[in-house]
Amino acid sequence: MTHLVAHLYRRTMRKGRLIGLTALSAVPAVLFPLLVASGLESAELSGTYAGVVTGAGYTFAIAALVISGGVLREERDSGTLPYIYMRPYSRFKLALASVTAGAAAASTLGIAAWALTVLTGLLVGAGPSVTGSGITLFVPAAIGYAAVFVPLGYLFSRSLLIGLGYVLVGETILAFVIPGLAQLSIWRISMSIYASVADFGPDSVAGLGPIAPGAGGGITKLAAVLVLGVALLTWALRKRDAL
Repeated sequence: MTHLVAHLYRRTMRKGRLIGLTALSAVPAVLFPLLVASGLESAELSGTYAGVVTGAGYTFAIAALVISGGVLREERDSGTLPYIYMRPYSRFKLALASVTAGAAAASTLGIAAWALTVLTGLLVGAGPSVTGSGITLFVPAAIGYAAVFVPLGYLFSRSLLIGLGYVLVGETILAFVIPGLAQLSIWRISMSIYASVADFGPDSVAGLGPIAPGAGGGITKLAAVLVLGVALLTWALRKRDAL
């Protein structure tokens, strides 16, 4: 199965796509030094960094949608999926490998986005104590989004539009209006892990809504999303025509 994960990962991580999506993911790395350069007091660096990565970091969700949603969709659209079906893989292993490859691809973008915030933070005097914990936001979010968007990309031909609706409407608008929907937000669940690890002030976690900061609770929720995503994709692979 390792070879299948590697194949799906390499096919997804094309050079041009990787550059463009890394730039999209790195919006916080650009905004953070600009805000600091505007005259922010050094004592406020931690709170400002947290506010930037949790607010502007939504662009990473779109990048994760594009890269993880195409893991199986491209195989299906190019007509190569039946050849994978010919290999001695069960549908469960294929689903697990696909979600793993999607999570690895999205995590690559997330780590790149975080690393760029670390680098630009150093330019304005924000050391690793300020920016280092940001990785606990991007990587959990990458895994959670892959569990949602890999099955979405296989099930729907217009998966990008549906995914954008989830990110732009569901996570950024409806979750504020309807508190209960915040519990279904991958980004807010990941924020709860980051808020617990970084231990920043209450003003920086306003976007959490009804979700309390907590690494254990956040990891448990993401694990449940991961299990459901693999289960849904396994069912879809068994029920739907590979073509």
